[in-house]
Amino acid sequence: MPLDTLVTTWAQPDPAALIDRVHREMAAQELAVAARPGPALDCDTGIGMLRFRCAPEGLRIEIEAEGAGNLHMLRESLCARLDALAGQPVALQWEGAATPQAGLPPNVRIARVLARRRVTPRFLRLRLGAEGLAPFARSGLHLRLMIPPEGRAPVWPRLGENGRTIWPEGADALHLPAYTIRAIDAEAGWLDVDIFQHGRGRTCRWAEEVPLGAPVGLSGPGGGWLPGGSDWLLAGDETALPALARILESAPKEARGTCLIEVQSPEETQPLTPPPGVTLRWLCRDQGDPDLLAALAEVPLPSGPEAFLWFAAEKTRTAQARQLLRAAPGVEKRQRYIGAYWTETHS
Repeated sequence: MPLDTLVTTWAQPDPAALIDRVHREMAAQELAVAARPGPALDCDTGIGMLRFRCAPEGLRIEIEAEGAGNLHMLRESLCARLDALAGQPVALQWEGAATPQAGLPPNVRIARVLARRRVTPRFLRLRLGAEGLAPFARSGLHLRLMIPPEGRAPVWPRLGENGRTIWPEGADALHLPAYTIRAIDAEAGWLDVDIFQHGRGRTCRWAEEVPLGAPVGLSGPGGGWLPGGSDWLLAGDETALPALARILESAPKEARGTCLIEVQSPEETQPLTPPPGVTLRWLCRDQGDPDLLAALAEVPLPSGPEAFLWFAAEKTRTAQARQLLRAAPGVEKRQRYIGAYWTETHS
């Protein structure tokens, strides 16, 4: 599929200083900076490229991505970053790929709940049906559900005159949790989402009670893709289980390594099919197994060009895992994915 491009220039007196600041922020987020030739920056976001250059008029920005949805998502996230830098909304004139000026944003689909079933005592699987799901099958393991408020007709996001998304607010505001696309058949028009029933929160209640046929919005895809290479170390808790399951089931036959998954009890394990060279180890808290970080520390870290390190869990544990995984020799940023999928709160 050909790449689409958008280009703009932000009038700024010191574009080189802005490039430095953007570079620091992206490095902190472990985004892959492909090159930094002088006062310039190229960043591979996973769904497209961002390129920053100094120009006589200010900061020249180029976005390159496959498809209108990815292009729109990159522009939205970039504009939000620039708004924060400027302390106010930034008005930019873009040239290049045609941008829709009305209707739904190109990365949004309106789906219907087709089916619901319980996978384990604490996991519900929802099958969602929609048209135009091909982009959700090509890149990005995750999406955002757009759950309408209870007792109100849904109001969906729309494009404003400048091509940016206008979100419903106040009583019409949507709940926007992020979830993994557990399975997808774009031609048949459905995808599955597994929802961990942790007993708290609006999404858990909605998943239990939503009637079949009810509408729900989908925004995406985004948030990481299948690992590269063939020498893997994968680890996560229950919230990462859907992503790990899809990775294992989509893995090339030559993949090798270790996958650690921490759950509460044996009843929460699922029948997964890793390649023959990948060892799957379940860690059950109520069986006295080592916790996820302790088990991770015991596994030799893969290294070299075929290595890939993948970890997702609670925010504090993710920060600890990041320190450990950064020590892997010969592994670049593009060879690891480390995500905080939830945050422990204490009342």
